Amino acid sequence: MPQEYLRKNPLYRAEDLGKRIPDTKHAISVCLPRWQDVIGYEERDPATMDRLELGYPRFLFHPFVEQAFARFCPDEDKAAQIYSTRAAADRAKAYILSNHPNAVVELRSIAGSPCTVTVYPPACADSAKDYWQHAGEGISSRGAEALLAGSTVPDATKAEEAIINRLAGFLGTDASNIYLFPSGMAAINAAFLAVQEIHKDRPSVQFAFPYGDTLKLQKKTGAKDTLFYAHGHGDDLKALAADLKTTSINGLFCEFPTNPLLTSVDLHKLRELADEHNFPMVIDETLGACINQNTLPVSDITAISLTKFFSGTSDVMGGALVINADAPFAAAFKEKLETIHEREAFHPADIIQLEQDSRCCRERVEQINATAQAVCEFLSTHPSVESVYYPSITDREIYDRFKRPDGGYGGLFSFVLKDAANVTEGFFDALEITKGPNLGTSFSLCCPFTMIAHYNELEWAESAGASRWLIRISTGIEPANELIARFERAFNTALHS
Repeated sequence: MPQEYLRKNPLYRAEDLGKRIPDTKHAISVCLPRWQDVIGYEERDPATMDRLELGYPRFLFHPFVEQAFARFCPDEDKAAQIYSTRAAADRAKAYILSNHPNAVVELRSIAGSPCTVTVYPPACADSAKDYWQHAGEGISSRGAEALLAGSTVPDATKAEEAIINRLAGFLGTDASNIYLFPSGMAAINAAFLAVQEIHKDRPSVQFAFPYGDTLKLQKKTGAKDTLFYAHGHGDDLKALAADLKTTSINGLFCEFPTNPLLTSVDLHKLRELADEHNFPMVIDETLGACINQNTLPVSDITAISLTKFFSGTSDVMGGALVINADAPFAAAFKEKLETIHEREAFHPADIIQLEQDSRCCRERVEQINATAQAVCEFLSTHPSVESVYYPSITDREIYDRFKRPDGGYGGLFSFVLKDAANVTEGFFDALEITKGPNLGTSFSLCCPFTMIAHYNELEWAESAGASRWLIRISTGIEPANELIARFERAFNTALHS
């Protein structure tokens, strides 16, 4: 299997630049092995970009997707994207027009498919790409491949039921409370659309520094500006409580734990504020890896990126929303999702692949938990490490309130080295771990998260606590002693070069 190959043969050398992670035609990550490769990617340096075989699908169009754009919009003076449903294409059109009111944006149907082509002037390309990236509703590589081949869509009914039942078992809820989406961001987008309909013309709240696109989605597509409380602890809780006395909000979004700082916000205090001021809480618990924690009782709706730990392969995307049936806004979310959620948005071939990949989720995550814990214990006492961010270290008392008896602390951690400005690049380049975006895979993955997610806003990110020198590791199922040996070799290289 490609995943097993990467566990034993990580892609970290200069010559690995641009390779697919893993080596499959629907891979969703790409190798950026050196610190300067990340800078080249962010600055769109042709010397870097020309080497990339593909990229994370919301950031770079997959080759199959680009071919489908050209096939179904051959107009030389137009640009196009393909969305999985007409409703998604309508939302993309509305977003483009909100930035280019005089543009002519056309929607074209594709015979025999629920997919819709959004056609727009090239001058609107940046806005179109914004929506594609932040909303996560664009056609997948498997969907594009099927369109290009004119192939019959497979029946994924049994696979869909299996995924939903698997999640219901992990989360301790009824299958009727679970809705599947084509990506994690598509799930968050659906939750955001719902809260804006439940409480119209109000701002949303993002509590604590999140994965970047969650905040950008709210800021760019919301009717009102988003209130952002970057650190998510004592002073921010007080500030939020004070602001809620004069400002009504449509909903509060948070992560548990957060990505990439692995902080755990006080969900009980947030729940008290939600009940007092009548707004829903949306908790992204992707890093909980489905089996480690139980935050559903304090949420109104939970979002999970199934692309990550649930799949574990970096070969398929998916997402889910899970309604807390006992929460104050359960009925409202049910009503809104009856319209917003579209089963056909999630391509059947992706569903079938995701079901197969997730069969070993529990066993895989349990192994990842143990490995990550051991590596973090090693790093937290290493003389060259300034800080380690991991739930057993960062806000452990809060995290433990929601950790399941048989759960762990997850497979993601971040760290910053001492004398970071001078040694981080050399350490990163030497580290024998596959380098690229994504997380939750059965093979370890590494990226300089702040550089790759916030390159054009580094000072802002650092003001929220995310150092530009932060290195994020997604632990795989490699033996802990093997990973620790790789870290030791990288430390030796960086400190003696």
